[in-house]
Amino acid sequence: MPTNRRQHIPGKTPRPSRNSHRSRTPRSRTARSTSRPSVVKGGFSTSGPSVGFSPQPKKSKPSATGYQPNPLNVGGPAPSKITPEVLLTRRNLLIGAAAVGGIAAIGGGISLASSALDNDSSNQVSYIDVPENAVEQQGDYTLIENYTDYVQLTGSYNLPYGTLVWADNNSVAACLIPTETASPLNTVSLLYLSSGNTTSVLDAAQGASEGFEILDVRCSENGLIWTESNPYQSRWRIYTAALSNGSAANIQQVDEGDSNWLMPSLAAISNTAFWQISPNSSGEASSEPAVLKAVSFGSTDVQTVYSSKRSFATRLTAATDGVVITPRADSTSVHYQLTKISADSLQAVDQMTLPSSMTPDVVGYGSSGFSFGFTSIYNYGGGIANLGTYTPRSAVQENNYNNLSWFRFSRTPITSPCWCGNWFIVKSTTSLSGIHFASKSYFAIDIVSGADTYGEQLVSSGSCSSFVGLTQVIDDTNSDNNRTLIRVFTPIEGAIGNAFA
Repeated sequence: MPTNRRQHIPGKTPRPSRNSHRSRTPRSRTARSTSRPSVVKGGFSTSGPSVGFSPQPKKSKPSATGYQPNPLNVGGPAPSKITPEVLLTRRNLLIGAAAVGGIAAIGGGISLASSALDNDSSNQVSYIDVPENAVEQQGDYTLIENYTDYVQLTGSYNLPYGTLVWADNNSVAACLIPTETASPLNTVSLLYLSSGNTTSVLDAAQGASEGFEILDVRCSENGLIWTESNPYQSRWRIYTAALSNGSAANIQQVDEGDSNWLMPSLAAISNTAFWQISPNSSGEASSEPAVLKAVSFGSTDVQTVYSSKRSFATRLTAATDGVVITPRADSTSVHYQLTKISADSLQAVDQMTLPSSMTPDVVGYGSSGFSFGFTSIYNYGGGIANLGTYTPRSAVQENNYNNLSWFRFSRTPITSPCWCGNWFIVKSTTSLSGIHFASKSYFAIDIVSGADTYGEQLVSSGSCSSFVGLTQVIDDTNSDNNRTLIRVFTPIEGAIGNAFA
């Protein structure tokens, strides 16, 4: 995105899907990326819906340095006619399986792989080459019948039915809680994973008087980032706040956009808020670059960390000490480049490029470096041509992913995987599974009675000391008993050896 224009950058959002086990930049003013990116596919992020958003006669531009007032009249009247798309509410967006599976899908799932860049440089791209004999599969591993010998349930908490939760750190998770009122549709609370205590931090959107509702949220131990949307006006805004004793302090609006930009995806790492923005391919900003932006909690000094000529392939993904993005490499052919950005330096610290036109649907980062998942099957690519989730079976050196042994979890990827102790944790068809590479074994955690069709969702990311599952539990006899169940699992120390042989 050009930095000589005072613009507002808008963006994209993702959501989940399904799966099982037994079978089935230009740099910002202070930070620069060392490599030149490009884009992938369009879509949302695991944040709110794009349904009902339609192009506007004007486009809002992104700001390279910080939030700038938007020239559009965001407080104007709503349209006289409400369409079915506009009528999408928390009841059909956030409740039940559609809440967990549907929202996640709003990001990467509906987007299509982009074609080759126009006027790309002729730079040669070095991409991973994985032969078929270098990949072990789930079928090669032994199922552990009694998973409780290796992981223990250390927390079990009930939240209102339809609540969405994101646990991107070891201590506190962000909760988007649906209400029973027309407005606010959602509130935001913090869930402390060790105790199950909750604290309400946002009772309503900052722009509630203008028709905005909270649509997505992430948190770290130190701060909060969230999206507010006005679907009647096809507008969104990004806010951040520092967290102090469970309360939001120093709330700042740091960005905003209209329907010319896809809804942003979010991440909160330590003291830094991140959001990823992509142009709407059918809007007036379709030729603008996609960007990753960052700001310290409580500040308005926004940094443009990474820029891509097209949309990113996946939603922004938290990675413990940074974030993972999927821009397109600067080349004549289509190559998606998994890139880890440090939360401290805002620099690219690790990269891996996929073979031509292979488009990841989910990504992650942990003890084995990058992981990625395909929902498509390719007739090329050697050992990584099939659908499933892939990661190296060993610790890796940064920027070096060739000549490695790999693992494929052979279920359609739904959520990003994570690492927890010596276990690689993946969302299967209905359950959460843990894979141990050295022993060639895996477990699958039993789901609870009444779980929706998606089963238990993995809501942890990066490398964590415990991993967190979310289940929408339905009581067929009394809907008043419907609930969101959060379960925290912790590996038993000494129960198994090192992850890698």
